[in-house]
Amino acid sequence: MSNLATPIEQLAREYDVVVVGSGYGGAIAASRFARAGRRVCLLERGEERHPGDFPENSAEGLREIQADSPDRRIGSSTALFDLHINPDISVLSGCGLGGTSLINANVAIPPDERVWADPLWPDAIRADVQHGVAQGVRRAQEMLRPTPLPSDQSPPKLQAMEKSAQAMGARFERLPITVNFEDRINHVGVEQPACNSCGNCVGGCNVGAKNTLMMNYLPDARNHGAEIFTCTAVRRVERRGTRWVVHFDLLEAGPKRFNAPGLFVAADVVVLAAGSLGSTEILLRSRESGLPVSDRLGKGFTGNGDVLGFAYNADQFIGGVGVGSTRGKKGPGPCITSVIDLRGTDRLNDGMIIEEGVIPSTLGPILAPALLMASRAVGEDTDAGLRDYAEEKYREIQALVPGGSTGAVGNTQTFLVMAHDDSAGRIHLADDRVRIAWPGVGSQAVFDKINGELLRATAALGGTYVTNPLWTKFAGKSLVTVHPLGGCGMGETSETGVVDHRGRVFSGESGDQVHDGLYVSDGSVIPRSLGVNPLLTISALAERTADLIARDRGWEIPYDLPSAPRAASVEKRVGVQFTEAMRGFFSLGSDLDFAEAAEQGKESDSPLEFTLTVNSDDLYDMLRRPDHSASLYGSVSVPALSTEPFSVTKGTFHLLTVDPDEVRTRRMTYKMPMEHPDGRTFFLHGFKRIHDDRGFDVWSDTTTLFVSVHEGEDESGPVVGRGVLRIKTKDFSKQLRTFKITNAGGIAQRLKAMADFGKFFAGALYDTYGGVLAPRSTLDPGATARTRRELVVDPPDAHYFSTADGVSLRLVRYEGGSKGPVLLVHGLGMSGQVFAVDTVDVNLVEHLAASGYDVWVLDSRASIDIAGSEDQFTADLIAEQDLPAAVGKVRELTGAAAVDVVAHGLGATTLLMAIVGGLQGVRSAVCSQGGLHVVTQRAARVKAGLYLPGVIKALGQQSLRADGGGTKGWKNRLFDVGLRLLPVELEERCSSPVCRRITFMYGPLYEHDQINLATHEALHELFGVVNLQVFDHLARMVREGHAVRATGGSWLRDLDRLALPITFLHGADNACFLPESTQATMAALADANGPDFYHHTVIPDYGDMDCLIGKDAARDVFPLILEHLERQTSS
Repeated sequence: MSNLATPIEQLAREYDVVVVGSGYGGAIAASRFARAGRRVCLLERGEERHPGDFPENSAEGLREIQADSPDRRIGSSTALFDLHINPDISVLSGCGLGGTSLINANVAIPPDERVWADPLWPDAIRADVQHGVAQGVRRAQEMLRPTPLPSDQSPPKLQAMEKSAQAMGARFERLPITVNFEDRINHVGVEQPACNSCGNCVGGCNVGAKNTLMMNYLPDARNHGAEIFTCTAVRRVERRGTRWVVHFDLLEAGPKRFNAPGLFVAADVVVLAAGSLGSTEILLRSRESGLPVSDRLGKGFTGNGDVLGFAYNADQFIGGVGVGSTRGKKGPGPCITSVIDLRGTDRLNDGMIIEEGVIPSTLGPILAPALLMASRAVGEDTDAGLRDYAEEKYREIQALVPGGSTGAVGNTQTFLVMAHDDSAGRIHLADDRVRIAWPGVGSQAVFDKINGELLRATAALGGTYVTNPLWTKFAGKSLVTVHPLGGCGMGETSETGVVDHRGRVFSGESGDQVHDGLYVSDGSVIPRSLGVNPLLTISALAERTADLIARDRGWEIPYDLPSAPRAASVEKRVGVQFTEAMRGFFSLGSDLDFAEAAEQGKESDSPLEFTLTVNSDDLYDMLRRPDHSASLYGSVSVPALSTEPFSVTKGTFHLLTVDPDEVRTRRMTYKMPMEHPDGRTFFLHGFKRIHDDRGFDVWSDTTTLFVSVHEGEDESGPVVGRGVLRIKTKDFSKQLRTFKITNAGGIAQRLKAMADFGKFFAGALYDTYGGVLAPRSTLDPGATARTRRELVVDPPDAHYFSTADGVSLRLVRYEGGSKGPVLLVHGLGMSGQVFAVDTVDVNLVEHLAASGYDVWVLDSRASIDIAGSEDQFTADLIAEQDLPAAVGKVRELTGAAAVDVVAHGLGATTLLMAIVGGLQGVRSAVCSQGGLHVVTQRAARVKAGLYLPGVIKALGQQSLRADGGGTKGWKNRLFDVGLRLLPVELEERCSSPVCRRITFMYGPLYEHDQINLATHEALHELFGVVNLQVFDHLARMVREGHAVRATGGSWLRDLDRLALPITFLHGADNACFLPESTQATMAALADANGPDFYHHTVIPDYGDMDCLIGKDAARDVFPLILEHLERQTSS
């Protein structure tokens, strides 16, 4: 099935009709108005999903949950299962193209005829039930194709329902459900297989047999020219002149990271169809912005009398748990297939229906313990006897062992009841989030009656009745509904409703005046409970509303089937996308150059900023074309022109094109029309001018944009102003996180595409600056592909600076609070990334930031992420150049008088050397695995004694690489084979060449038991090149037994300069530098300055690097570092 959604960059400025939401009301409106030849835009908050995209296990299911409670919101805002948690009643609905049709139970039945006689309905509706509403039912049935489960299929759960109905003396029948039971190409051109009975209807159909709106109305709308846009969350609507303006946010990851302003689109007609909560929320927010509406808005909410219950551990097999799409005919059948109809009551509101259900496979693993606990807490067994008791206990054990759908779980019937509550709930906004208030709803008599009937249905099966665990006195008798209705109810006037019988929104708190062109068409317009599954009623009213809108406007809707020929699908190619934010200053006027305009704008506080997404649907075509063009969309804020942001949708970006006027110069060009809500249009033209220079000019060139704003549709219009924008380093860090390869066929293809783009796009910038969040090894297609977790810290801010001898270094700031600042200094042959490794649950950066510290991570000249790491240098240069420059930069940027330093390995040794050499501004230090003394095992002394670095140089090598350098030449292969012969303790033997190289270069750097598999497999990212000059210097220290200069002379002098708080940490099993190293340094310092300044801890079962990257370092090591820092903070 081809995609239905259109890329957001193709959004037009204005349409005849904008439809908000793609559930039954929205899909019908889009289909019908597109058939009428109107230009239709549909905006959907969720993502487009096809069969195969839905979760089938608990891990996948958890990722597809978003939950909004009074105190917090969790999960992605486009996750499939949208749960609104409230004290009185909670709501579960579907989020995605197709709305709740993606996860509903497919039942399409009309309500009791007496529902339509309620005076809450407008007179015109009550008078039109047999004509307009009935016609809407027929049209909806023609598109949705509901049909009962074929008579030759009778799954055990259906048989059990019939047994319950007989015992209750109630009517039983099979229900019409929107499920396809034969292989076919359907009436709108979508290929659909037959249902395979997997039972996962309410978890999302991965077979394609379920007749969701993705199988009928939505492709029909697309076939007739409607443009569908996903991941667009509408905030509000407003009237501007003769048109409606719809304001929405982009829910793509890029714009969200920057909290970008929203976009907008205009239309003559707007149809709100975002569901009971969504449409009400949009109108509530619109009212706050000045739109006059009825005071009834938000009132009349109903949960449709929904109740969930279970006949747990019955005496017969029921098989009510989904098995997933790959299990053929072994499943329970469609979710709901039958009904016990209890609507034949004297009073309408005393009636109800009971349907059976299926728990999707995503909940299978947790079902057995959950039902067991619930049965103990709120269950009521309906049969007795010793034998029955023993059989029930045996089935409970059966269920717990496999954790699936056997035993007690396999013998459990799920009931879903629909009835009539008092429809007195109220939807409102709190902290700009939708909430529901309905005190005492669970105490209504109808719910006691429902649970009584479910107890009878359970007794017929010999099970234990388990009600909703929330429906207890202890839990406040809270309810859950999957059928939210009301909030924008129909009424005769605005005193009784929010919309009239046509769906038109009333334009005040009294009277029958309406807003021309503003409609609501979804479940929110239903003014009372229906007592049945509402999809057919919602669809019928939506068909009626669409028909009336068309008649009022002189549009003709053709209803013929099959649908129009399917829109041609475009072959998906590998693409690229990233989001960029730039900020700067702007001045009105055409007579200023860029620099003057920016300076004048700064003086007058006239900013200009934008957040734009660059997208190419064909990466390699973009790289091949001379203009290297991609699309551009987002928002621009120019207060000098308007206090409201401008929308950009059809912009163009040109990447590093050759400048025909300047030799050795390229340009990045931005061209974008900017649309204002009032209809005004400006055009922004910007360019970055990139010279073929070395060094950090590349950073300046690629992050400085010179902009001109023109009046009108393009750059031919007069210039109204100019300015200069720049990328802040914190924004650049966020930008790197938005970079993604789209439509890749797998991880290998994605990595290759990423590398190809990186090579084209300013390779020096990508290598040097991209290391903040993406080490160079991640751009290596040969590297092991893995999923990276996002760090639990705010985005970092990178600062670049130079030492006195001209070496460019980097500081990365993680601002977790006001304590500190704390400078982290890495060891040899690694980078600052070791402090922020993502393969452990909590790294040191996260630990300190969460404790309120302002954390600064240094990448010295020894860092593998710095371009000059392969240049020859000694440890003396780190002590005399890098550390003074870094400490000075942190003090300069923070205003702090001094910093605390946490240093590891050679970083700790060079820190002490620096302070002995006169470094000022260090308040305290934690030295991990390094001091001024060097005590090693015999193997290390032998290597140093043999002058191993000199031997390696004699073999033609100038550096050693822990990662092998990505090459597989004969020298590297021979080297790797030779490393296997190194003497290593049996339990520390490892087949990894990277691990062997690390052991060869340093000795065993970690206890394998202390690092997890993910970290071990990512070692090539953490360790890299070491030049032989610094290795030679380190070997000299090993031979001398303490820190010495590379050219001769000891660093064991002026120890009085180290009279400051220092904590030494050392792994007890450190086989590189023994704990006696730091013990000797502490003893020397205590002799010189007294013992009160110093602490020393030997950490059992740890080696060297595992003190930083160990799987339990956050538990065993980091608290010792934090304890030291807290002592300085409190002193």
